[in-house]
Amino acid sequence: MSTRSKREFLKVQVLEVRRLRELIGDHPTMADSYAERERELERELAALPPGEKEARALLSFSGAPVQGSQGIEAGFVARILAPFQDMVTADYAARWMGGVGRRGRLSGLRESRLLLTGLPRGSFGLELVKAEGEELFEEDQLADSIAQVTRLLGASAQGDDEFALALGETSPRIITSLRDFLEALTKGRAELRLESGDFHCELDAVASEAAFGRVAATTTVEEGTTRQGVFRGLMLDHWKFDFACADGSVITGSLSDDIEDAVAVDMNRTFFNQRCVADLSMTTLRFRNGREKSSYILKGLRQAGVSDTWLVAEKPRTDDDR
Repeated sequence: MSTRSKREFLKVQVLEVRRLRELIGDHPTMADSYAERERELERELAALPPGEKEARALLSFSGAPVQGSQGIEAGFVARILAPFQDMVTADYAARWMGGVGRRGRLSGLRESRLLLTGLPRGSFGLELVKAEGEELFEEDQLADSIAQVTRLLGASAQGDDEFALALGETSPRIITSLRDFLEALTKGRAELRLESGDFHCELDAVASEAAFGRVAATTTVEEGTTRQGVFRGLMLDHWKFDFACADGSVITGSLSDDIEDAVAVDMNRTFFNQRCVADLSMTTLRFRNGREKSSYILKGLRQAGVSDTWLVAEKPRTDDDR
């Protein structure tokens, strides 16, 4: 039972005990017993951590793919499992590995791997749990990613603004897997309840169709671009960089998969807090409501050449200038 399910179960039990207390009134023996039971349930409820995340997901289905009490269509399960795993991996790689590629895609596949362990009791669905790993913080990190995927799925059915906000908190490359997942749900005429710890979302047939339309209308445009400014450094643990542009804006993004580790270390040593030109790959998400969001991958750094002109005359401030 997930933490959220346990909380809901305890709340129902509290309400039931209170109803029984009203029925028995001042019964000489039962009144004290039920009062103590209510206090015990409330203590159990208070002991549950709020907003808990788990490296586990429960996906329960109803609708056309579910054949009465017999089972659920294997083809539908296959079409659902792959994009769900890909969504979790994409978020995990971007959040903890620095990007979806050599450092994120390959490593992220191992750390974010989910195992199908069984069916949630009382329904037809999938119980997915984290595969065993050796890293100390892998479970908490994967729990964060599953919670984010749960929020994203729920937001995709709520509205354009909610979806844009939720998608802005994860990798833009998750959009393809999200579209595939919702397409399988919509075409399969299935309804979904997804739980992970205290996070959950529910999509009926109408909500799934609306979510799929919203996600399908979101486009992704990738293009190369350059920026002039000051390189603020690269975090070698997550391969994230900061770049203070000459126009006053600050870009934060991931390092390209094509850059070897030794080259990345040398970039930090050579260009940290120095004026230079950043060669970037820019991915722009364009939402149905007209909103746009851009993310960046650093392809390389170079000294400003003779033909390069600054966007402003004043040199951007560095830590040495303060």
